[in-house]
Amino acid sequence: MSDFFDDQDFVSIDFTLQSFRKGEYDNCTFTDCNFENLHVSNTSFLECTFIDCNLANVKFGGTTLNQVTFESCKLLGADFSVCQPFMLDIRFRESILQLANFTQLPLKGTSFTSCQVIEVDFTNADLSQATFTGSTLTKTIFDNTNLTKADFIEALDFTIDTTNNNMKGAMFSKDNLEGLVAHLQLNLK
Repeated sequence: MSDFFDDQDFVSIDFTLQSFRKGEYDNCTFTDCNFENLHVSNTSFLECTFIDCNLANVKFGGTTLNQVTFESCKLLGADFSVCQPFMLDIRFRESILQLANFTQLPLKGTSFTSCQVIEVDFTNADLSQATFTGSTLTKTIFDNTNLTKADFIEALDFTIDTTNNNMKGAMFSKDNLEGLVAHLQLNLK
């Protein structure tokens, strides 16, 4: 039988030194916790918030993330593609997502607010209605990605091949269109 945790606060816990108990976490908050290289596989996080946590190289195999918010978290190398896609609902604010993997995930309406989204892979993902407000998207991969009605108005440093992604209704600022024509190798002045 797996453990059940409800309305609990976990503060300044280094789960690399202290055992992390797999189970279901409902409406829990994790603040300043270290999950680096940890296996949280087959764990459910429902209506949880992670604040100032290190989740670098965390293993999410079979993990449920429903109404989960990551605020000011470090998520280097996090492979979200192995999470349970059913009811996947995640939000990111002021977090570092470098080399993270979101391939083939349903991420409709996901918000990335003021994040460093660096070398992240969104291949075959559904990012329709996603928002990237104030986020930097350096070397992020959009390949056969559904970007219908996605909001890139305040996004920075992105490159998107318009011929290889569904872009219907996607929103951009006139000032950040350069990333949409980079694949054409034009000389813009």
